[in-house]
Amino acid sequence: MNTSKRSLFLLIIVTFLTFILIDSVLASTNTFNVPSGEELTRTIDLKIEDHVTLTFTAVGGGTEPLHFYMVFPNGTTLDKGSVTQFKTNFISDASGPFELHFDNNSTSTQLITLNYEVERYYFGLPIMIWLLIGIAVLLLFITAGYISMGKYGA
Repeated sequence: MNTSKRSLFLLIIVTFLTFILIDSVLASTNTFNVPSGEELTRTIDLKIEDHVTLTFTAVGGGTEPLHFYMVFPNGTTLDKGSVTQFKTNFISDASGPFELHFDNNSTSTQLITLNYEVERYYFGLPIMIWLLIGIAVLLLFITAGYISMGKYGA
């Protein structure tokens, strides 16, 4: 293989791997204030089979906890009531926006620390497994190419 073909081949592989890795995992840690008497909404875009881990902690607000509820992409609303901390894991069964609603009915501002991770799954396997399979197949083709070109053959 001449140098220009090899360079083009490597550019295609690097581009392919870059696009695969960009959308593999979404993770974030946010800290924000919910003023007294207000409701804030945070939205996460989900796809079918996404595995979601979500935690948050509310600090402040005196003795009154924060009212929290979630709206899933399929339209289901899950009201968790008055909480100061929350943790959940679930698998998305629909694509679309996943909304987190923080309603502060207390007399003072509450500080929220929100952590979430969304891992993409395709055909029941995490995207990283598919990436490893792709790399293994690519290495097999490269090995077969070297052998067939006589570099390591008899």
